[in-house]
Amino acid sequence: MSVGFSLTFGVYVVALLGIGIYFFLRTETTHLVDYMLAGRDVGTWPIAISEVASVASGWTFFAWVGVGYTTGLSGLWFSVSMLVIVLFLYRFVAPSFRRESEALDSQTIVDHLALVFRESRFGAWIRWVATLAIVVFMGSYISAQIIAVGEALDTGLGIDYAIAVGVGGVAVAVYTTLGGFNASVWTDFVQGLLVILAAITLPLAAIAEIGGWGAFIAEARAADPTLLGMTAGEHGVALALSIGSWLAFALGALGQPHGLMRFQAIRSERILSKASVIAMGFQALRLTVPLLIGIAGRVLYASAGDPESVAMTMMVDLFPNWFAGLLLAGITGAILSTSDSMMIVTSADLTQLYRTQIAPDTDEDTIVGLGRVIVAIMAGVGIGLAYWRPGTIFDIIEFAFVGLGATLGLPLAFHVLWDRTTGAGVFAAVLAGLISAVGNLYLSPDTFPILVWPITLAVFLLVCYATSSSPTTTGRPLSAE
Repeated sequence: MSVGFSLTFGVYVVALLGIGIYFFLRTETTHLVDYMLAGRDVGTWPIAISEVASVASGWTFFAWVGVGYTTGLSGLWFSVSMLVIVLFLYRFVAPSFRRESEALDSQTIVDHLALVFRESRFGAWIRWVATLAIVVFMGSYISAQIIAVGEALDTGLGIDYAIAVGVGGVAVAVYTTLGGFNASVWTDFVQGLLVILAAITLPLAAIAEIGGWGAFIAEARAADPTLLGMTAGEHGVALALSIGSWLAFALGALGQPHGLMRFQAIRSERILSKASVIAMGFQALRLTVPLLIGIAGRVLYASAGDPESVAMTMMVDLFPNWFAGLLLAGITGAILSTSDSMMIVTSADLTQLYRTQIAPDTDEDTIVGLGRVIVAIMAGVGIGLAYWRPGTIFDIIEFAFVGLGATLGLPLAFHVLWDRTTGAGVFAAVLAGLISAVGNLYLSPDTFPILVWPITLAVFLLVCYATSSSPTTTGRPLSAE
């Protein structure tokens, strides 16, 4: 571990903490909306870059590189589907969501759905069950990010995994606890730029090391002829199940609270169109390039013990120490940028549950303080799960991603687009999504996550049709109120 490598990375970590301290000292956070949503005054570039960085996570340079290493371009089924869903969110969901969120003063998806159906007898139940889903899926998601931090620092800096997990978890907890959403957005913005730099330079260096594009193609085909195709060598039913799994996985993008909070915080819905162009470009880069990095890693490191760490090994081997330190900062930043956002979301939902259902007379200062405490607690939970390591980074993220999409994204999208959405239907969808995600994973892991969506959708539609005639269970658009 060189001095230049360590110094570059160390300066970056200090800068992150500095951002948190700056917003703690200079930003007004006497109201929860200031701490959680930066006063709904975030501009175009920060919102677009941070929205993508917040979901880039350990997925991009660990799990997704691992997919490229093992199955090649078959992951493009997921990538293309994700791009379509992200465009759908910006075009059809975000404008109404932003407008309603300000009118309702909602701060998360859970808060939003509970407030939309507050006149329904299911409003409180939606908040309770959806908050439980947040804790289950976000706790898992945060642990995956901290596992990735541990692997990055272990491979890049030679720091023992156990120490690296503690250092990474504490660093993200400190700057998020201090600065809240403002710190999260601006650290995500900086980290997003470094992710772009890493996503451009790493594959170029790897392909150059192999001998150029022609040599890369030839060597990849020699290593495994299926790497450069989208079928991964599968046919018939096996191929159909594989594609179905990728599509079901991608649908989870509908309900990532840490990304959707950016829509609530953006300065105006009028700048969503410009933000969508920036976000789509960044999404396309981070959803495709890591697959090429993984394929290049298959050529360069044919017997890698851990395919999910190939990008880290490649970075250390192919770049000067100071630049490798900068790229490690960018890749670690992609991980931290998701962790901080998840902690903010979980904190927001738990504090809102406490304020609305348990102690409604609690003053604002106490609520903001409670929010900070919850951020620290979630960091501790994530660190604990990272030591336990219940699965690969890919497996953990897939579970959390799909679970959040089914429990929260599906009812939110239907609420925006379908006027027969009811409070009972939303509650049923949240409950069905939570149960089906856990059940599909543990009872039929070979079909995960294919079963989650049809079960949740069927329950949601049946309950909505059964209850839509009752005015006490129907959520009305704000324009009609």
